[in-house]
Amino acid sequence: MVIDNNHYVQDIAARTFEMLARCFPVCSASDEFHYFPQAQASEEDRSGWDDFSPEAVEELAGKLLAWEENLAQLARNVSDQDTLIDISMLCRVAQTIREQLTEVRFHETQPTFYLTIACIGLAEVLDQDPAARKERVRGLPAFLDKARMNLSHIPSLFRDLGLEMARDTRSWLSSIRHIRSGLEPVLRALESFEDHLRQVPTCDSFLIAPELLERIVCNHMGCAIGIEEAREELEQEIQETQEIMSEEAGRLDPGHSWQEAYKSIPLPSLPEDGLVGLYRDVVLELGQHCLEQGLVSTDLFSSCPVRVEPVPFYLSAIRSAAAYSIPPGHPPCGGTFFILDIDVPEKLQEVLQPDWRMLTAHETYPGHHLLDASRWNLERALRRPIEFPLYYEGWACFAEELLSHTGYFQGPTDRLLLARRRFWRAVRGKVDLDIQTGTDLFTAACFLEQAGMSKNQAASVVRKYALKPGYQLCYTIGLRRFRDIYERFGKDGPRDFAQKVLPLGEIGFDNLEKVLTP
Repeated sequence: MVIDNNHYVQDIAARTFEMLARCFPVCSASDEFHYFPQAQASEEDRSGWDDFSPEAVEELAGKLLAWEENLAQLARNVSDQDTLIDISMLCRVAQTIREQLTEVRFHETQPTFYLTIACIGLAEVLDQDPAARKERVRGLPAFLDKARMNLSHIPSLFRDLGLEMARDTRSWLSSIRHIRSGLEPVLRALESFEDHLRQVPTCDSFLIAPELLERIVCNHMGCAIGIEEAREELEQEIQETQEIMSEEAGRLDPGHSWQEAYKSIPLPSLPEDGLVGLYRDVVLELGQHCLEQGLVSTDLFSSCPVRVEPVPFYLSAIRSAAAYSIPPGHPPCGGTFFILDIDVPEKLQEVLQPDWRMLTAHETYPGHHLLDASRWNLERALRRPIEFPLYYEGWACFAEELLSHTGYFQGPTDRLLLARRRFWRAVRGKVDLDIQTGTDLFTAACFLEQAGMSKNQAASVVRKYALKPGYQLCYTIGLRRFRDIYERFGKDGPRDFAQKVLPLGEIGFDNLEKVLTP
């Protein structure tokens, strides 16, 4: 009976992933869209674009709800822990996507969402054969036209962000020479898209209903707590990290503030190949350290390398100064650490900060890359495409601290830098919640500026936080969940903990606690 139940769950998972990959081929193939599993259709179609038409969304939502109900009923008769975990993961994926599409309805309010899909969808085929590029380009005008139909009444902030991104997208399209012959229809469709945004009715508020925000924080992000509880954790983290930074600054530079101590930390000298070479060297160093500490196996380390590359121009509109990406596939063939490569000395400090080694650990070893590579290497196929924001960001933040337990990070300078990264994530999380609960953007930006961010950067990021309610909480809340679990179940050290956690996939903290409990 257990075997039959397991097969039934695997069958529903396969059908769910296939349906999502066919309806949303770009969102599902990329790791840019955090609510979607990273699934691919059994027969890949590079000509297709994602379909967010009302009829398609309604049909999809109905199927997802039916599968949720079937899985919930099945769970009552299942005792096998692994199968129950699979069911809970699959139900959460289905419910989150269904509620995002039918209640949050981001595809009806965010022009940047469609432009991100357009950029990612084209980027996927730039290095493919000419026929694949031609088919994908040919379908883009129709995709943008359907997007206009969905965007009928939107917040003015989202309209403004859309117009800004449309300008950047146009600039990128004009630079792609090897598909220029087919771009005229695309550029006309983009112009119509921009005209629509200039004329579309708008509203002042971008806020979603409080009960829906609560559900996003608790369920969609996976915090498993309410808004006020999350706010309390963020405030506690801010206070804790300020105390640590002051203490470590006293050791580094007695009589000076932690801000002054931070600014006095020297930056590394760049090798001949610049920032790319600097980060490539530390990625290799981190990987070797994790290999020696038993955090990564020899096979996975050699078969799934990290490439360090400058952020391509065509991704500059959607990638930050540093980001990690891995394509779907079993077994995994490697991931890419994208960095903003600047060789102008006076601008170097904009992208190279004293915590550059922590950043690299977060994005590569033992952070995102190790978690993603382990996920795509799982024996249980159902868990490979699934990642949850809280778990994903929580592990990467915890991975930085894990290196303190292995001795890689040590001393007051490293402790100050680690605490400052925790501090900044908590500040960002607080601003995220403040924005979504009524604080105006100017006040939110002032708070970021008071915490140390430049005025221009603060004004820019608060606008973008509004597009992803609750996501900034994932770093702090996820880190605190992993720290708590490590304190209770990590008595045998980092190696034992990593070897228990990573082969499970991103199963969520409730399931992780059940598995680790003796």
